[in-house]
Amino acid sequence: MIRLATKRDAKNIANLIEQRAVALNEQGSDQWTEYLEQDLVERVRTDITEGSVYVFEDDQQILASIALLPPDAWDDNLWDDSERGQYIHRIVVSEKLKGRGVGQQLMEHVLEEADEDEPIRLDCVANNEFLNSYYPRFGFVFVDSRNGYNTFEYRLDESMSA
Repeated sequence: MIRLATKRDAKNIANLIEQRAVALNEQGSDQWTEYLEQDLVERVRTDITEGSVYVFEDDQQILASIALLPPDAWDDNLWDDSERGQYIHRIVVSEKLKGRGVGQQLMEHVLEEADEDEPIRLDCVANNEFLNSYYPRFGFVFVDSRNGYNTFEYRLDESMSA
């Protein structure tokens, strides 16, 4: 079941993000390293307060999460007009659910819940082949490559089912 996260969920969401950050680090990637150097619970609480964070829950266990947020300093570095838009960040799915379409369900849910009057944007490491081919399946169009990251914007008229 997908639902809106509450502050009570912050620790569980932070644990998922930390587990993924550690796994990426062990694979030799520096993606999400910053999450290992900050108070993740507080970061997730801020996300929940400032935007919309959704969780996938099964048997009262949070197994995945996605955040739809207003622009922050990260987005300012990647977008010339970052004040326009809503930004998808911190998509994480437990290893237990990999390959079961939960990420797709979360993405589709966020796209349905997002404000239609604002662009929906996201980014990924430029050399992440999986994500660079995954996001366009939802209607995201490549915009630019900056600082080692590719940026994408959702185009409703070009979207199709993943």
